[in-house]
Amino acid sequence: MHIWLLLPLVGAFERLSPSSAEQVDRQSDIPARQTITLCDLQGPGRIVRLWITLPVAWRGPVLRDAVLRMFWDNEPTPSVECPLGDFFGASFARPRRVVSDRLAITGGGYVCSFEMPFRERAVITVENQADRPLRLFVFQVGYYAEVPVPAVVETFHARWCRENPTYRDRSFVALDTRGQGRLVGLKLEMQNRSWWLRPPLREMFFPRGLGLGMLEGPERIFIDEDDSPSVVGTGTEDFFQGGWYFRGGPFQTPTHGVTVRSFLSGRVSAYRFFLNDPIYFERSIRILFDHGARNDVRADYASVVYWYQREPHSGHPPLPPAEERRPIPVFSNLLQPLGLLVPLLVLLGGLVWLARLLG
Repeated sequence: MHIWLLLPLVGAFERLSPSSAEQVDRQSDIPARQTITLCDLQGPGRIVRLWITLPVAWRGPVLRDAVLRMFWDNEPTPSVECPLGDFFGASFARPRRVVSDRLAITGGGYVCSFEMPFRERAVITVENQADRPLRLFVFQVGYYAEVPVPAVVETFHARWCRENPTYRDRSFVALDTRGQGRLVGLKLEMQNRSWWLRPPLREMFFPRGLGLGMLEGPERIFIDEDDSPSVVGTGTEDFFQGGWYFRGGPFQTPTHGVTVRSFLSGRVSAYRFFLNDPIYFERSIRILFDHGARNDVRADYASVVYWYQREPHSGHPPLPPAEERRPIPVFSNLLQPLGLLVPLLVLLGGLVWLARLLG
């Protein structure tokens, strides 16, 4: 074992065998508005595991305030740029349990098992964009060094995107990128922001879905600049391999699941990984989701898309500031189910009055 002191961090590096598995692990405080480097590896190689853990008291705010970035082969812009928690599958900046083949949040740990090949160099950083330091940030990066790498490498990418609120008659764009590659995963959060308890009441169940009517919107995936979509769905919950507003509530499988589904809060968070059926593209890919059957439900949408592609990658807009990434309250959503109790109480009171009158 070889150990180096890296001021102000302590790092451990272990070579298990020549040209074999290696690991970087550290514990650190991340000062406010500062960035630390998790690893700076010389290639060729392949990262196969990224694990972190955070103190319980810090998990909520930091999951959206901290930003994870990954750079491959000396590219000037990151191939991965995403709020820390969202990258690992957290829902609405909370560490809701995730058990899947590629991402997991269990037992206080956050794990990513996507393979990330690189030829020359791999740099992973975390920036704390909050106004207070992040204490006791612990991580491990597992990788194979000096492994054979093809002449042309499809590197790993992930991008976070948000639209709050959505716009009438304009679909939410989860990804719009150019290059050659394959789509391997997508996570989507939706929070209703419309008043579904309003006339005409016959639409309360459909298309408003008691506050989850945004799920009536289908996905459309455009590949290689085609005028018409190559994939057209039948509803957002169908895209994530569920149905009927994710009947039965949250569920999880290795390839797909829903970690949050609440009529009370109007929130849904779902994931899907294309392990055996990646969607390939040669020149570009564009992924859109309608919000509602008429594409008119006012909602808060946030997504993380995971894909591989050949470098160079196309540019993407910078992330909004930390305060603009945080989830919005659910107070208005909570009030609406309570509104259903009013006519029921009036009806019950009328029946009691009528019973007394007749009795």
